[in-house]
Order: sequence, then structure tokens, then C-alpha cells
Amino acid sequence: MYKEVTFPSDKVLLSGTLTVPDCDVPACVIMVHGSGPQDRDGNISGFNMQIFKYITESLAEQGIASLRYDKRGCAKSGGNFKIAGLSEMVDDACAAIDFISEQPNIDSRNIYLLGHSEGAVLAPEIASKRPSIGGILMLCASLRSFEEDGVKNAAVLNRDLDKLKGLKGMLLRWFFYTKDPLKTMTTLRRKVEKTKSNRMWVSFTRVSTKFYRETFNYDVKSFLKSTQHPILAIGGSKDFQCHPDDTLLIPQISPSLVEVHVIEGMDHTLRFQKHQPSMSSYTRSCASPIMDEVNQRIVEWINSNSQQTNR
Repeated sequence: MYKEVTFPSDKVLLSGTLTVPDCDVPACVIMVHGSGPQDRDGNISGFNMQIFKYITESLAEQGIASLRYDKRGCAKSGGNFKIAGLSEMVDDACAAIDFISEQPNIDSRNIYLLGHSEGAVLAPEIASKRPSIGGILMLCASLRSFEEDGVKNAAVLNRDLDKLKGLKGMLLRWFFYTKDPLKTMTTLRRKVEKTKSNRMWVSFTRVSTKFYRETFNYDVKSFLKSTQHPILAIGGSKDFQCHPDDTLLIPQISPSLVEVHVIEGMDHTLRFQKHQPSMSSYTRSCASPIMDEVNQRIVEWINSNSQQTNR
């Protein structure tokens, strides 16, 4: 059963879809987006990823409920995404947990937090604020600093731009090629730290200064070191945005019980990539569903943890 719901996060009203299968008091998964202005399915302008939609359908088939919601200021949710930071994303996820905890047809002992990309990075902090949840699922998480990720991703974009031919390639390189990625990130950080404006220009787009300020200073490892929640960590061998080596590091940092899987051939969108992945390959890969192994690992892990909780 799909149900349109709204729930408050401070003074903002968020909109989402609560999916409850036809079974007695199921466990529930709350989904936390990656970066950018995403809707409840994980879609963002230019990339129809549908990540959360595919996961929701798989969970429902196995008798597991889920809540996915539009980010604040996106699609049907209230608020202003353009001035929000990571702290608002954390607050909104906590509000989603509070909302689900009050639903009579959900097993409040078995609420799980699933984050993808940025959502995976924020998941340990969210869990620290809501210790009653049953566990966290981290899909394609990065443990590196914003500068490190920025330099790495700029190098990949430069590589792709170098392959483009003709006038189109020349124009795109003119606008988007980064001659010195490290210097660019250092300059951006100084700009963020100096400005007092709520919004600033980055690569021809006005963005939230608060988001960049909080992202530059965010340290997921500090939250991982103190989490006591069981963790399922899934990475992809062809994820260039959030390197699979970071996924493998999670059990070395967290004292909790961590199950790790790096799926061969999977990219950042949870799809199979036969060739070298790139930003331009996402549009093509998103025409296919996410890899079955992702859904299988998620369902098996939730069922295993739910059984232990219900004993």
C-alpha cells in the first residue's frame, strides 16, 4: 500500500510516500538522499536515478515497509533547499524517524536508516541522535574530506572532457575543465569561509553557503567511531565518486557489528557498468534497474537483524 504522507521538521512540512506491505507490523526503512536537490525517488535534474523507488519495490515484495521523502525545498516538500546545509538534512531525517515511530502499523523496534552517498555519510550522525533505531545501511559512502573528493571527481571530469571532440568539446572544456583541482578546492574553501552571504556562486550556479561550509568541516569518521548500531555497508567496484576502499574501511573505524560488501562492476548509481564509469555514463546506466544484489543484501540484512530484535 502506497500512501502519500506529510510530516513536520521544525517549521517545515516534508512530503513523502509511506509504503506498507500487507502483513502484520513490518519493519520499516527510512531513506536519506545523496547530495543535491533530490526528490523522494532519488532523482535530480538530468539524472532519473529512481534508486529509492527500486529499493522500495524490493522491500515491499519481501514484507518490509519504507518511507521516502522529497528533500526540503524539492518537489512537494516545503522549505528552501537553496539555503539549507547538512544540519537541515540531519534534522529532516530525524523528523522522519520520529514520524515513523508513531505509526501504529509499523514495528517501532525495527526502524532502519538507509542512506545513499551523502545520505550514507550522514547516517551515523542521524543514528547518534535517534539511538532507538535498529541499524543503519550505508550505500556508496565516502570517508574522505570534501577537498579530497572534489579533487578526485574533477580529475574524472577532466578525463571525460578530454575525450570530447569538435566545437562541443571545446566549449565544455572552456567552461568546466579544472586546470588545478587542488588549487580550485582551496580557493573555494577560502571563499566559503570569508563570505557572510547565505548563497554564493559556484560553477555558474548559486548554491547554499551553509551547505559548503558544513561539508568542508564534516567528519563522518568521528560519528562512526562512537556508533553502536549494526551497519550494512555496500560499495561498488566501479564507483569513482565514493571509492570502494572507503566502504572497506568502515569496520576498522566503527566498534559496532559491520557487514561489508563491495559489488563487482557496480557504479555510484547502483547499476552495473561494463565499461569505464563516468558522469556521462550515468544517463545511459540509469535506463536500467539497480543491481539485484543490492536489493538482496539489504533484505537479507534487515531480516536477520529483525529476527534478533524480536527474540
